[in-house]
Amino acid sequence: MMKKAELLKTEHMVQQIWLKNQISKINFSTGKNFLNSEVALRAWDKLDSGLVIREADLEHYISVHLSEQGIKKLVTTLRVHKKRSGKDLLQVEITDASRRRLSQIAKISGKTKKEIIDYLILNADLSEFEPIE
Repeated sequence: MMKKAELLKTEHMVQQIWLKNQISKINFSTGKNFLNSEVALRAWDKLDSGLVIREADLEHYISVHLSEQGIKKLVTTLRVHKKRSGKDLLQVEITDASRRRLSQIAKISGKTKKEIIDYLILNADLSEFEPIE
């Protein structure tokens, strides 16, 4: 797993979006993400006034204005983004029998349910799903 300092030098666009969201809703809960909300807001307005925010400037802003709690939340956001990158979240309902069978396969194989579902989909015989004419 990437260390916090390494992670904060990646995915600058994700960081910028996260910061914009935090700043747009500064209140009691999100305000704790900053050392001083008022100063952070003024500094953000200045930083965001150009066409593009340089990566180094964004990193500096984060190091100066985010509280320990804010850095933790940002790092969590970046880790989740990296983990989900290239993946789609799919929520489905399955029958109880299918759920039990999936759990049984997971227990026997030692694989996660996600790994099993990926395997089944990728190895499915597509001819079984073609419409009958």
